[in-house]
Amino acid sequence: MSTNYVRILKHEWRTIFFITGGALALSLIFSLVQPFQYSAKTRILVIPSGGGLDAYSALKSAEAIGENIAQVIYTTSFFDKVIQSNSSIQNIWSTDENKKRKQWEKMIDAEVLYGTGMIDITVYHKDKTQSSMLASTIADVLSEEGRNYFGIPGLQITMVSSPLLSKYPVKPNILLNVFMGLLLGLLAGVTFTILTYHPAMREESPPKSVKLAEAKMHFRPEEKEEKKIDEEREIISMHNHYNKH
Repeated sequence: MSTNYVRILKHEWRTIFFITGGALALSLIFSLVQPFQYSAKTRILVIPSGGGLDAYSALKSAEAIGENIAQVIYTTSFFDKVIQSNSSIQNIWSTDENKKRKQWEKMIDAEVLYGTGMIDITVYHKDKTQSSMLASTIADVLSEEGRNYFGIPGLQITMVSSPLLSKYPVKPNILLNVFMGLLLGLLAGVTFTILTYHPAMREESPPKSVKLAEAKMHFRPEEKEEKKIDEEREIISMHNHYNKH
């Protein structure tokens, strides 16, 4: 007999509800315990050197350089140049070297805009001023010393959009976390219900059999008289048998 999963889920809706509710509560707590961070986004333009390049080759060259820049930003060498160029951002880092590098990697997000030759650099920090200052300093360092990482004479890296601050905290994304908690909780609840289902524990008890009272036997008067005659004949026969012996 095939299992009716829809019927199982309807019967065990309370279990699914509590598991989903627990996942929602955990996702909300996880979001609220994290520090709220603002973002500052700036945009830079990469202009490769070489007057003999056609537009397509120049664009592909800019994209390749942009991909390299996105990786250079996370290096220790570039990080040192940034904090040395601005004394106001030197006191926000952990003293532990490993933690400091992880802090830098989580704080910066670089995205290459393919087909444009531009790169979006976003900085996240709980202080609006620090995030804006970091984004501006990164763009300045790239403009002044970015070509030194590639050894390409004439390479230009220019900031085309000044840092744009977010009005509200963008991290953590509470709506996204709650949605993921709802989705994962619902999935976990359904999975748990299906895997722990046991037919013997869920199936309905079979209907009790009703014993029908046996119908009483009724004899016709003639049958009763014939039975009495047969009994008398049997008695007479037994009596004659004993008399002969």
